[in-house]
Amino acid sequence: MNSASAEGFVPDGWYLEKSVEGDLDKDGLPDLAIIIRQNDPELVIEGNGFGADQYDGNPRTIVVALKQTGGGYLRIAQNDQIIPVTGGAMFDDPIDNASDGSLTIDKGVIRLNIGFWASAGTWDMFNRTFSFRLKGAQLGLIGYDNHHVHRGSGALNIVSINYLTWRKKTESGSIEDDHVPEVWSRISRKPLILFDDIGSGYEFDPDKTSLFRQDID
Repeated sequence: MNSASAEGFVPDGWYLEKSVEGDLDKDGLPDLAIIIRQNDPELVIEGNGFGADQYDGNPRTIVVALKQTGGGYLRIAQNDQIIPVTGGAMFDDPIDNASDGSLTIDKGVIRLNIGFWASAGTWDMFNRTFSFRLKGAQLGLIGYDNHHVHRGSGALNIVSINYLTWRKKTESGSIEDDHVPEVWSRISRKPLILFDDIGSGYEFDPDKTSLFRQDID
C-alpha cells in the first residue's frame, strides 16, 4: 500500500497517535513508523475503583513505511498485536504517550518500548524493548530486552538478546543488590523473526522462538 503521508495509512474510525521518522534503508530519505489507534467510544469504559478513572480498550496498530524517491510512502510492515490491549483500568497503559521513547527510529533501528504495571492482581512489573532492522526486504527482530521486577520480593531478572551476534545476557538478583552478575550464553540460529509475526508484546517468549544452548563464554 502506498500513501502520500502518514495520515493516508489511518483507516476510518482510527486516528494517528504517534509518528516518528528515520532512515531505515540507507537511501538518505526519512522513512516512517506510526502508531494508529481505533477511536470507538464504546471501548472507553469507566474504572471500577482500581487504577485509572477510565479504561481505553481501543486497539493499536504499528505501520512501517519507506519514503519513495518519487514522493509518498510504501508500507512494508504492519503489526496489530504487539502493543497489547491490557483488559482493565487497573493496568497502566503499555506505552507512555507523554514520552518520546515509546517508539523511535535511530541509526536504522526501530525500537518499541512497552511496560506492564498493575495496581491490583499481580506483583509483577516489567519493561520490554523490541528492536527491528531491515534485512533485505524484510523487517526483522534484531534485539530483545526485558527488565522484570517482582514488587513483593524485590526479585530482579534482566534479559538482553542480540539476534545479530546470537548472544544472550542474563542478570538475576534483587533490586537491593549493589551488583548483579552477568551471565552470557549463546543462542542457536533460527529463522528471522518478522515484525509482522510477533504477537502480543506481553506474551512474547524468546525461549519459544530461539533454542538456547547452555555453554557459557
